[in-house]
Amino acid sequence: MIIIRILRYILGYINFRAYGGFADRFINLCTGAGIPLWNIKNTDGRISASTTVDGYLAIRGPAKKSGMRVKALEKKGLKFFLRRNKKRAGILAGAVVSAAVIFILSQFVWSVSVVGNTTLEDDYILSSFEEYGVKVGARMSSLDLKSAAQSAVKNIGKLSWATVNRKGTVLVIEVRERTEAPEMYDSNTPTNLVSTEDGVILSVDILYGSAEVKPGSAVVKGDLLISGIMKHGDGRETTIHADGHVKALTKKTNSFSSSDFSLFEQISEKTRKSIFFFGAKIPFGAKPPETFFTEHKSFIENGEMLLPLGIITQYGAEFSSEPLTPNESMQNKLALFSEAVYVKELLEYTEIRTSSVTEKEVEFGKEYEFYAECEQEIGTLQEIYVEKTDDIA
Repeated sequence: MIIIRILRYILGYINFRAYGGFADRFINLCTGAGIPLWNIKNTDGRISASTTVDGYLAIRGPAKKSGMRVKALEKKGLKFFLRRNKKRAGILAGAVVSAAVIFILSQFVWSVSVVGNTTLEDDYILSSFEEYGVKVGARMSSLDLKSAAQSAVKNIGKLSWATVNRKGTVLVIEVRERTEAPEMYDSNTPTNLVSTEDGVILSVDILYGSAEVKPGSAVVKGDLLISGIMKHGDGRETTIHADGHVKALTKKTNSFSSSDFSLFEQISEKTRKSIFFFGAKIPFGAKPPETFFTEHKSFIENGEMLLPLGIITQYGAEFSSEPLTPNESMQNKLALFSEAVYVKELLEYTEIRTSSVTEKEVEFGKEYEFYAECEQEIGTLQEIYVEKTDDIA
């Protein structure tokens, strides 16, 4: 058993050889004298075995009676190891300290990672779990991983399930994001399809209802495109949920100038570095200003795992409270930038056929007039409200 082997190593033991006499009588005499023997091998009357230190000191009596000669081969165990290395106290002390440090560090979390997320960012999930103690540097024995996972799921909302698995000193947060139920198509509420823009109709694709416009028709915002009121031959009218796709050619105009922006002068800039070790941060230098603040973390990697040791760099800048008055060149650049942002957003829901930009001098710098002809869907559903009246007999 392993416990017996450990005790033998702590107390020490001796491997020996016995030869020259009666091997069987020697073994019987040792057993009768209570001398423990193990790992016994008898090869043509030559015996090799192991015994305790006290057993070896008492073995000469049985050896003499059986005519065997005994020779020690190896002294094994902690007792003899320490005796051989007593002049190397520094090495032994270092080994003991190293073992103690490794044991202590193994009680803490070295790394935390996330798997299973598709839309949620790792940093967002990790910061949520940190609120419940799951973080680098936390003592393993103080963590309630099941409770932390349940609390984080309630806090995040977009998670349907989470668990924290422990692999030695590493914690792996496994999550499953909530699948949103698809929006149910309401086919019961009576509706019309009306225009959201002024334009010229390009195409009409009816799903339900009757068309009120045709390609080439000019419409303004609010005009009826597809009607949900169905007329029957007997004079009756019924309402349905009208729907479809109507495309039109629309015109977009907008003007841009530097008045859309505010510029502030940077007064100061500071950087502070901190050593990160097992969740603790040791800063060097003053804290950066709070006006504008960013943080970058750089950890040491061991393969795919981030070790709990690295550098955190914080950047901060302080700006003036009053906005600056930009020169003409800067004003023009700001206006063009504002125009580019507008066009980018426009392209998300329209197809631009033609466009132009007109430059115009204003009091401060220049103003840019943007014009475009776009192809886009212009229909939106509008509920039909039917007034209910009681029949009069």
